[in-house]
Amino acid sequence: MDDELHRRLRIEQARALLDNADPRQAVMLACDLLMAGVNGDAVVALAAESARTLPAYDANRRLAAVIDELGLPELDLPTAVALIAADTCERILDCSIPAEVGTHRLYVVGYEGSPLDHLLPEVTALAAHLEDDLGGRADDDLRTRLGALARTILDRLKAENPA
Repeated sequence: MDDELHRRLRIEQARALLDNADPRQAVMLACDLLMAGVNGDAVVALAAESARTLPAYDANRRLAAVIDELGLPELDLPTAVALIAADTCERILDCSIPAEVGTHRLYVVGYEGSPLDHLLPEVTALAAHLEDDLGGRADDDLRTRLGALARTILDRLKAENPA
């Protein structure tokens, strides 16, 4: 399995640990694993699911079976937070998720044991501005501030784990 597939698998594993795996991402990941030659029973079963109709609970369960089948270790909470935070920040910066979604996803920095918990007040302030002042619709200023926060988070994660 290449590094990018491994990274995607760990991100979905982290999502399942903290909340729910994204059913669409989990199914697409399983399909990509099959194309890369990783074809265990659990991978095949997840790939055979509908990306549109798979419930989150079932995505979590099927993803856990894939992780067990591949022999990957469980994630600890700080690692899961760092993976989700980094993925969210990358998506904010490449505009693949709306600023409104990214702002709320960054609440992950507040999880107990998070290496980024000191940034929770900044995330909270952005979310409050988004909801209270902007009525839930991001403006250019919020997008700029969110992008700066995303870069800060990525820089801090990189400094803590330079490998």
